[in-house]
Amino acid sequence: MCDGKSAQEIAIILGCSVHTVRTHIESLKDTFAVYKDTALVAAALRTGVIE
Repeated sequence: MCDGKSAQEIAIILGCSVHTVRTHIESLKDTFAVYKDTALVAAALRTGVIE
């Protein structure tokens, strides 16, 4: 996501379904208490989860 990849592209890279990717993204949004994908990326960068 932070590289601009869609859920479908991430699923292909990871070898899993798009549904699985979307489920994990939604779970992370809940964890970080955000509603948008861009806010999720910003929160992950801010907390050091991704660089």
